[in-house]
Amino acid sequence: MDAIKLWASDRSTVRRAVRARCQAVAENGFRLIGEKALDLSTDGLLLACDAGVVVGETMLLSIEMPSTREWIDAEAVVARVVEGYRDGDRGYCAGLRFTAIDFESWRALRHGMRGSPPPVPMRSLRSFFALTNAPAFAL
Repeated sequence: MDAIKLWASDRSTVRRAVRARCQAVAENGFRLIGEKALDLSTDGLLLACDAGVVVGETMLLSIEMPSTREWIDAEAVVARVVEGYRDGDRGYCAGLRFTAIDFESWRALRHGMRGSPPPVPMRSLRSFFALTNAPAFAL
């Protein structure tokens, strides 16, 4: 199956530059993977990893909301792995997509992110033509 790539503007929710304490544990083997969320959305988070992960791996999460100090629980799957080799990468990280979160936790997450800015882009904007290798049309 081919991976689907989306533009940042095509995301269903906006990521927020909210740093939060968390505990991410791999469901298989119950290994501690990381303890710091670098940004959040109502769909998932970017986790700074202290251990290796693979795409598709299931995680159990507890996240402390910075605004209320309330902890919420969720399940997530590793959607992508950031190796940390490119300029602007924040080290070895994993993008986690929530697969199970109860409504009250989701609402607390949404409320806790309110008013927080989106993260600063780490790479420069790319043009549509550079991405598609389509010829530029001259008028």
